[in-house]
Amino acid sequence: MLSALIGNLAYNVDVEIAFFIVSFIFFIMMIGTKPRRTSSYVYDFFGMFFCIVAPFLMVLIVYMASHIEVYGIVMLQCVMIAYIFVYSFILFNLSMYLCTLPYRNRSKEGNYRILCLCFVFFMVFYCMVAIFKGTMFSYYGGEVADISFFVIKMVNCGMVSSTASMIFALTVTKDMPKVVRTIIFAVYPINVLLLLVQRSNTDDIIIAMTYVVPMCIFYILFHSNPYDEILGLQNTYSLESRFEDDILLKKPFYIGYLIIPSFNRSDISGPSSKMGIGYEAIIDYCRMAESKYPNLHIYKQSAGTYTFIYEAMQSDEHDKILDALADLAEKRLSEIDELARIIMVVLPCFEQIRSIAMAREMVNQIIRKKLNPLENFRYVATKEDNEKFQERYRIEQELMDIRLKRDMEDARVVCYAQPIYEVESESFRTAEALMRLELDGQMVSPGLFIPIAEETDCIHVLTLIMLSKVCKELKELEKEYEFQCISINCSASEFTLPGLADEILDILQRYDVEPKKIRLELTESAVADDSNKLRNNMYLLREKGVSFYLDDFGTGYSAMARVIDLPFRIIKFDKTLLYQSIDDERMDGIVSNMIETLKNSGINTLVEGVESDAHKDYSITHGFDYIQGFHYAKPVPISDLRKYFSKKK
Repeated sequence: MLSALIGNLAYNVDVEIAFFIVSFIFFIMMIGTKPRRTSSYVYDFFGMFFCIVAPFLMVLIVYMASHIEVYGIVMLQCVMIAYIFVYSFILFNLSMYLCTLPYRNRSKEGNYRILCLCFVFFMVFYCMVAIFKGTMFSYYGGEVADISFFVIKMVNCGMVSSTASMIFALTVTKDMPKVVRTIIFAVYPINVLLLLVQRSNTDDIIIAMTYVVPMCIFYILFHSNPYDEILGLQNTYSLESRFEDDILLKKPFYIGYLIIPSFNRSDISGPSSKMGIGYEAIIDYCRMAESKYPNLHIYKQSAGTYTFIYEAMQSDEHDKILDALADLAEKRLSEIDELARIIMVVLPCFEQIRSIAMAREMVNQIIRKKLNPLENFRYVATKEDNEKFQERYRIEQELMDIRLKRDMEDARVVCYAQPIYEVESESFRTAEALMRLELDGQMVSPGLFIPIAEETDCIHVLTLIMLSKVCKELKELEKEYEFQCISINCSASEFTLPGLADEILDILQRYDVEPKKIRLELTESAVADDSNKLRNNMYLLREKGVSFYLDDFGTGYSAMARVIDLPFRIIKFDKTLLYQSIDDERMDGIVSNMIETLKNSGINTLVEGVESDAHKDYSITHGFDYIQGFHYAKPVPISDLRKYFSKKK
């Protein structure tokens, strides 16, 4: 028995000693294995630390109680007070961990912390009163003091905590994943049962089991990051932990990505697989790299994607070491597959890169811009790369914020408009609304933010905000000025959304705008592919009076028959057609025929990019109905359309 190793004890503390060892082992694992750190992990970490101290103090209490004549009552009381504080903090951390497990509760963490600290205060107060009253233990002479009352009071505190935790779990059960609910409603009832057993039998001390087991279970299920037993590598959660540690400790480091595309598309791990030799190559590479560079830490993301952190100051010498790592990978892989290629991108520890997600996004951006798919690719990011990425990342985060808030009055989305000249009336009768993005007092180029908005699925919310702002301004213009309509650009992806027509009509109704006053522009690429959803949305809106422009005509691949088949009122010829037609007789003939065909089909034509007298003369003589370009008007804030539209008589 473990108790016998300590000496002659009046109580059995085998369980306490065993769980002291278990807690110590788990705490070492927490420190050494870079576990997954969520917002609740801190409670598991400190809880495990106190789980080492509490059993030690309990064994010390039992030892002193068994030799009370040697240590005295005062010394025993002091150790009991220390145990009360430690045990109360264990219960605090267990309760806080449970409170922060549901994601929605994390915003209320401060409130829960106050509640749990109140419990700790009352527990300490309850126990301290017993200490000073002398009811925490009894001693009537002899060698042994009776600490049964002390054990029972600790059990009472544990019972209250476990019962309160189960009641709390019941109130938030719908917010918890199934596995979390299963663990809680299995562990806590067992805890209560163990505490009842402890209360009925105080000769065998087993309190440590009731708090060490939950802490260990939480760590294993939600935070432990096991090593790959073959490669000896951990996963992305361990990578995040080391990254955060290096940032916190201000350690200089490089973070790099090694990607082997062919391995990501194959099963290379099976022993019977033809690609099994590829796995052996990765094993050899990891062993050689780790043995050669002690400061190198490699993490497995997938079969063909590996991330590494190399802890070193940025210098030419260390850049060469990273180059040697790429050489090593190329050499080892070429031995087994001459066609295999590698992608290796390395980032120095730029101050602005504060998370793995940012680092990964920057690497992806570099790869998209610079990668030749037929060659090996290695690259060390520069300060210029970082500056470009930070600008893009800032825009992306602002766009995501706009998307989540869905504020139709968002000041960051600015509405400009370019007046359009009507040839027949020789006046400005329409305009195209143009979206701008203003961040920190500076305008962001549409060529920069619109592709990002489309990639991040923010473009639809931007369109709805633009439509709302156009409708609001349109109602003001209608009071004093005559005009036909204002057109708004829509992306190709939006017109495949099933509820698009309803959303647009709701906004028009909200501002009491006639549908005929709004026209929607679609690019030629949007209609190149036949889509029932696109067609349905167009016809639903046309039935309500909304008209359509086909934008950038001549840059895509849609057939004339398909263009005529869809309900377009105006076709906007791209400026490239205009410029080519002026210089090329064959293109001039093609454009003339297209204009004639469209007019015969009842479709009006508009030409963009008119910037000179030559452009203007060509456009008018070839019969374009509308002309748009800097020669007539530049984009202006939408409120300045008053300078171009005629006042009502």
